[in-house]
Amino acid sequence: MTRKEKDWVIKVQMVQLQSENPHLDDYYYQEYYQKLEKKQTDEELLGRRSKFESLKLVTPYIQKAEAYESVVRIEGSLGQVAVSTCFSPRRAIDAVPHGSQDQETGAASSQRLQVLARIEKMFLQLLEIEGQKDGLPQPCSSEQWNNQIEKLFQALRTPEQNTLEEAADGFLQVLSVRKGKALVARLLPLLPQDRAVSLLLAITHHLPLLVRRDVADQALQMLFKPLGKCISHLTFHELLQGLQGLMLFPPGSSERPVTLVLQNQFGISLLYALLSHGEQLVSLESSLEEPSSDHRAWTDMVVLIAWEIAQMPTASLAEPLAFPSNLLPLFCHHVDKPLVQHLEARME
Repeated sequence: MTRKEKDWVIKVQMVQLQSENPHLDDYYYQEYYQKLEKKQTDEELLGRRSKFESLKLVTPYIQKAEAYESVVRIEGSLGQVAVSTCFSPRRAIDAVPHGSQDQETGAASSQRLQVLARIEKMFLQLLEIEGQKDGLPQPCSSEQWNNQIEKLFQALRTPEQNTLEEAADGFLQVLSVRKGKALVARLLPLLPQDRAVSLLLAITHHLPLLVRRDVADQALQMLFKPLGKCISHLTFHELLQGLQGLMLFPPGSSERPVTLVLQNQFGISLLYALLSHGEQLVSLESSLEEPSSDHRAWTDMVVLIAWEIAQMPTASLAEPLAFPSNLLPLFCHHVDKPLVQHLEARME
């Protein structure tokens, strides 16, 4: 290659690194470098290190020409290269859809930045809590640790938590990001029982929405194991409340939300685990004291889910992460034998 050709290739590559909004396009690097600068400044003030300029990635700004030829001709090359594509590759890259065809507005971009910043802040708090977990022999330290966990739990809600809907929306925004799912998965085992159950019910209530948002990441599975431990703490009434929302037709839709849940691996796994726990509660003698209306609602719900599974094509039914041993006996108690045999064939 001639020097001119090399310069042209380098110019194209450097243009790709440019951004009009680096804090949005390269959020994690910008956050990392800000923390690094702060740490170095603190160490310099304490005299732990001498002052020096740290390295930072700087990309030269290349002025875009207002007028240029429509085609670049490189001697010895095959074909012709359009300047509009090669001069500004970022434009071509951004044209590729990333899970959604909707173009983000300025407000949406700003909101996403706020969510990412919240997750980063909460993750730092979680790391601090996990670091203190092994050294809590004193009661005062244990109380302080519990207060930190409660503070982190409250941080999952939006700052302007005027209503339950706003609080739930703030939690869903965190779960819309892969790192947010990892945050919740690591936080769940540390939470008190009532707090963990409240998150479980929120996830169950909004399960169809979370499944739709997780199509690209497929990261909800990391929540299954910690949520499975929370399910055992659900009361029969709480279990019904969590599942009933999956049976109701959304406005303007002819499909129950449970249909979408059954087509997702995390969704069907969580649903099966909830049904299994419900069967255990019903089989206990203490559960006989529950109101009969709850038992009728439970029976109707099990029958509806059985019919949804039976009507769904086998290829559409997701493979669960775990299959409870008491699931088929549960259906045997509430539906007829031919349907049970049909379900058994589907679940093999």
